[in-house]
Amino acid sequence: MAGSEPSADDDRDDAFAALTLKERIAVATAQDPSKAIVVILLGLFALTFLVALSLVYPTVAGFFLLGTLLLTVLAVGGYLILTRLGG
Repeated sequence: MAGSEPSADDDRDDAFAALTLKERIAVATAQDPSKAIVVILLGLFALTFLVALSLVYPTVAGFFLLGTLLLTVLAVGGYLILTRLGG
């Protein structure tokens, strides 16, 4: 039967699943560095946008910054909760 024998793809998937988050980022960056450069450039653009916005409209930029910090706290908290439940 075709489903009874493990394939070579399963071995590679298991090896990739054993990697930490930092190792996965390093592998993804090594496989396609152009995507990593685009992500870095978009992050820098967002930062410059926030600086320019804060110079013109400091209150609006403060709300954006507060929302970004809240979203970051929620994302990190969710990640920590999911890793503790999964492991």
